[in-house]
Amino acid sequence: MVFGKFERLSSSVPPVRLAGLPEVQPQSHHQVGIPKIENFKMRAIESACLKCRDMNANPPHPPQPPSTPIAAPPDEELCLMGVNGLAEFMDFVRTRAVDGAKFDRGDLAEMWRAAAEVFAELQTSEAGAADHPKVLPLSASAQAHVKLLADLPYFQQTFSAVPVAFGMVELDTLVVSQQHITRSSVERMHATLRQPLPDKDLTALCLPLAADTAGFRLAHQSESRFTFVSDTHDARFLGAQLLDPAALASAAVSGYPLAAIGLAVGFTTNVLNVVRYGNRLVLNNGYHRAHALRERGITHAPCLIQVCSHWEDVGLAGSGEIFNNGPVYFSSARPPLLRDFANPSLTRTFATRPVRKEIRISFEVETTQLAI
Repeated sequence: MVFGKFERLSSSVPPVRLAGLPEVQPQSHHQVGIPKIENFKMRAIESACLKCRDMNANPPHPPQPPSTPIAAPPDEELCLMGVNGLAEFMDFVRTRAVDGAKFDRGDLAEMWRAAAEVFAELQTSEAGAADHPKVLPLSASAQAHVKLLADLPYFQQTFSAVPVAFGMVELDTLVVSQQHITRSSVERMHATLRQPLPDKDLTALCLPLAADTAGFRLAHQSESRFTFVSDTHDARFLGAQLLDPAALASAAVSGYPLAAIGLAVGFTTNVLNVVRYGNRLVLNNGYHRAHALRERGITHAPCLIQVCSHWEDVGLAGSGEIFNNGPVYFSSARPPLLRDFANPSLTRTFATRPVRKEIRISFEVETTQLAI
């Protein structure tokens, strides 16, 4: 199925060029009554004696220190080692892992080197494993779903820089640039996915038509600063733009607005997508979904493919890691693959502190008088 102007990628995967997230009631003073003057002294003495007897029978408790909030249970992070970034691996463990500062740097380095030796052997034994991956055509129901996705304005805006195509990619041949997978994210998917997974559910998981906004909220607001938090890491600042003042019709504005500026916060078009350059596919987004599907025994998944004809296209379509370390992913004999996360010789699981994404947006207004 083809949407818009395109150049053909393959007979099974048509590229697409798209245009353009019990109550006690208080007593009143007349209910309590006011003691007579002549009895006040006597009543004060009696009240004091009763209070002393009560204190002796039930001595007051000593002041307690403020309660400490219960810490969130630790998470688990599956780390891929031996590919690149020894310093980054050590820094991640020591800053994110529970009691990470207690890990010996030498032990961590030896752990990484052992994995690097295994990975070096794969350069010979599995050379070419990522080359010329087969992309299968989508089912009829998946093609209908893709048509709905491609018609969404925000989708067209996100994927307008390079041609795109859709197809069923083989998970075991996907090159990976991300070194960590959060176990709790994978387990949440397992808890919601049916077994066996219907084709409709698989397509909706990999190519969602709407964002999952659970856990996103405004945490703090002041006159010129807003703080948002999200339990998922896909939340981000989506940019600023000039708006039509008519868009503020329902907002309380002190005056007559002639201009309006919108600062958008939310989620990206969070589809499973890869970058295709040369004869390889590098996973660009959807690591937790791809890993969860592979654990379920699913071999192929519907995916958006960003087709890069020039190296500069990779900079537009992929992450900074893919672009900055291109030789590792596109030129090495055997790059890191998604299936490597299932190899115990290349991975290590660490208990980590749960994290929550926070987005702070602030602005300032400056007014001056200019000579004319």
